[in-house]
Amino acid sequence: MATPVMESYLETIYNLTMEEEAVIAARLAERFHISPPTVSETLSRMVKQGLVTLDARRNIHLTAEGTTLAESGLRRHRLLERMLVDMFGLDWTEAHEEAHRLEHGLSPMLEERMLTVMGTPATCPHGNPIPGPGRNPTRYLADLGARRLTGTAVGDAVEVVCISEVVEDESALLRYLGDRHIRPGAHLTVRVLDHERGVTASLDGEDVAIASGVADKIWVRVAA
Repeated sequence: MATPVMESYLETIYNLTMEEEAVIAARLAERFHISPPTVSETLSRMVKQGLVTLDARRNIHLTAEGTTLAESGLRRHRLLERMLVDMFGLDWTEAHEEAHRLEHGLSPMLEERMLTVMGTPATCPHGNPIPGPGRNPTRYLADLGARRLTGTAVGDAVEVVCISEVVEDESALLRYLGDRHIRPGAHLTVRVLDHERGVTASLDGEDVAIASGVADKIWVRVAA
């Protein structure tokens, strides 16, 4: 049986795969602020349980069972965020924090009822895809032709797609972006691009400065 720690690993591996990042033990150690030996020990147990595999280069891949568990956890979390924002009016940072507290107690019956009432929403408030039948969230960014804001060029007009969930402190990131009104659907024009200092973009006629580490967590596509 997967432990809560294993579930967190599975979800992070899933999100890294969606962002087309190589998934290695060092990334997990960095993400969870733990030692590499601790990560290796947990991964060893996950391999034995059939949740992940490691290839010849020690890259980590989810098995079918690992994928199912990761999607189940992400679906509960993102559905709760959507409900808390749309139906209860919570800020997207508050919704994120509350969803972490509630997701493990969400029953399959209530999850299905939420899907029915909310009309099977496609994404959470942060723009990340909600797993469901007929959807392949790991292809979401690739299918949209999305790239990181740091991968754009000066003069590009782009639309924000989603905010990465592979971050050390999601709440701090969401507050930072919320204060600057940078959310999915926002249209930006890149005015300055400095890979050390960050990005300056025009939003609704005003220039917004975005630190480099934050800009790297914003996924965008060419604006329609």
